[in-house]
Amino acid sequence: MKMARVTPAYEGPPRRFGIRWTPRRQRTFWAYVFVSLPLLGLLLFFVGPIAFGLWVSLNDWNMVTPVTQMRWRGLDNYVYLLTRDPIFPRAMANTFAFAAGGVTVNVVLGLSLALLLNQSIRFKPLWRVLYFLPVMTAPLALAVLFGFLFNRNYGLVNDFLVSLGIARQPFLSHPDQALLVIIAIAIYQYVGYYIVIYLAGLQGIPKELYDAASVDGANAWQRLGYITLPLLKPVTLFVVVTNTIGALQVFDIVFATTGGGPANRTMTVVLYMYDTAFKFSRMGRASAMAFILFLIILIITLVQLRLLRDRTRG
Repeated sequence: MKMARVTPAYEGPPRRFGIRWTPRRQRTFWAYVFVSLPLLGLLLFFVGPIAFGLWVSLNDWNMVTPVTQMRWRGLDNYVYLLTRDPIFPRAMANTFAFAAGGVTVNVVLGLSLALLLNQSIRFKPLWRVLYFLPVMTAPLALAVLFGFLFNRNYGLVNDFLVSLGIARQPFLSHPDQALLVIIAIAIYQYVGYYIVIYLAGLQGIPKELYDAASVDGANAWQRLGYITLPLLKPVTLFVVVTNTIGALQVFDIVFATTGGGPANRTMTVVLYMYDTAFKFSRMGRASAMAFILFLIILIITLVQLRLLRDRTRG
């Protein structure tokens, strides 16, 4: 007589450490394992230094004294910078002026040149490459080059002005002209990047919209105002926010051209932070500057995102 085979009842997935490991739980477990590695790196190399910098900003440290022997200052570094430091307000004003001038010109000039390069013109790829070349140049090298070009005694710019019958200009050595020259250098270097961004946005606009507007009798300015600019608002949001963040952290151009002079008229927050930390060995005060600048950038970025995003949605 043939015995019937009895199939044991299915008891579900195997248990490990008291947990029933279903396929979904296995996938979740390995997802957390792979994500934990970059998170660990983030904690070690990003969050950790930020926390240490915040602690240093509450102390007086010259980078020679052991960390365990730092002198506690509390909020004195912040109070000094905001109320008694004669240079920090000037550096903050210069930084804001640099950011306002650079962002405004980059948006207007970047969009204008992008509109031009988006037309049917000869040697279009060549023009795009020429506009983008300064972006690939090292900022320090470009600043040194422009320092020679704008030199009062032997600069090519002054030689050209003299040939036109115009007196030599001090440029980088004049308190009222130096910051304007630095803004011009920064615009020359970075406007090509924003041209490329705007070009990508322009090429994403359907041509059918322009054709329909032309059929309805809209001229070039009306197509610009009612089609191009509204559809480019997300691109403009990106340009304004990223350019503002970068401009508020300007350092290399100022460092290589004027060093913050003359009379601190081109001193910026990051350059003053560098001088305070590495020339005067006041790391606590420099760390306090870093966190003040961080809060300012965060607030300005949130305001810009709120304002421009609301307009974009509208």
